[in-house]
Amino acid sequence: MIPTKTIDKHSDKRKAILNASLKLFCEKCFQDTSTASISQQANVATGTLFLYFENKETLVNELYLESKDEYASYVEEGVWENQSFKTQLKHIFDRITEWKMNNEDKVKFMGQFCSSSYITKLTREKAMTRLSFLNDVVKKAVANKEVSPESEELMSAMLSAYFHSASTFLVEKKGHKNFKKWKDEAFEYIWHGIH
Repeated sequence: MIPTKTIDKHSDKRKAILNASLKLFCEKCFQDTSTASISQQANVATGTLFLYFENKETLVNELYLESKDEYASYVEEGVWENQSFKTQLKHIFDRITEWKMNNEDKVKFMGQFCSSSYITKLTREKAMTRLSFLNDVVKKAVANKEVSPESEELMSAMLSAYFHSASTFLVEKKGHKNFKKWKDEAFEYIWHGIH
């Protein structure tokens, strides 16, 4: 397990370091991004970086986890205000697409590092736990008899994969005249696929 420093997680300097890391990790690879270049980009002393993060591996794990947490928080916000399974899924799909369109660097970073050996098993487990609300939505729908899958876990995984693929397509087509039509169609495909 990679240790983390016990220092204010809401510090402006820490945020600057994470933002600089995100920018540089997206422009280069992990190996080609030095802590000195991160510090310079963040406009802090290199020693300051080490007040917040033990090393570059800790930094990349913290950035990955915080990116996943921000994503999950955004997508989950308001989901339980929707009464039906369909409106909850539509909410999730819309929020995933919105977040990805507004956070292209974080999407790129998470994509680059999702299977990287630099991301620890513990970080992956924490990220997956944070994203488990889709399982809860499916379980509630099953309990309410809105859907009856053979496997709740499989349905959650399939929905997650579909939402990822469809939102990725939509982000690439941002600004296209057919964007709204494709977004509506994409949701209807998944809805008809599970009913």
